[in-house]
Amino acid sequence: MPSSNLVRTGGGLASAAAGILLLLGHLLDLGGDLEYGTVLGGLVLTTHVVLVFALVSLYAAQAEHSGLLGSLGMVLSVVGTTLVSGIVLVEIAGASGAEVEEVLGAGLPGTLVLLGGLAFLFGLILFGVATMRAGVVPRLAGLLLIVGDVVFGVGSFAAAAATIFETLGALITCTVLVWLGLSLLSESGTSAGQPVRAS
Repeated sequence: MPSSNLVRTGGGLASAAAGILLLLGHLLDLGGDLEYGTVLGGLVLTTHVVLVFALVSLYAAQAEHSGLLGSLGMVLSVVGTTLVSGIVLVEIAGASGAEVEEVLGAGLPGTLVLLGGLAFLFGLILFGVATMRAGVVPRLAGLLLIVGDVVFGVGSFAAAAATIFETLGALITCTVLVWLGLSLLSESGTSAGQPVRAS
């Protein structure tokens, strides 16, 4: 199997899996602690680990056409999701009853929480814009990636309705990740260096 097909197949599977795990993790968190969710929300942690592979593969599939914006979006998204993985790990500890408030809210860890969230937010927005501009996978998927990310981000500022926004944002993002994954899988049969450009 040519390396481009391997990237598309592996990336397609990673993207679809990340989408499904993201939705399941957030749905499981609905029944837990308002701040930390549930220990079963560890699926969200798994999602972020898998998402790193999905983002790199999605970037590789459209790198020729996404330019500097795509590179910056991918780097910020990967750095952000890596930092968010640490945050989610601490939240899992909080859901199991450990005292984690000081870890998430003060000094350098608190700064990393903020920077991780912002890098992930802005990285996915840039990645969505680059995806729309590249036209290698469906452009609408890039737009919906931005929408899902922004809706989820609004949950950080909407205290009373945070769960609704986060769940809706996760649902949109889940759908997009599965769609992007299926798009890569459907293109894995094309010859190397000849991506199917979507309009």
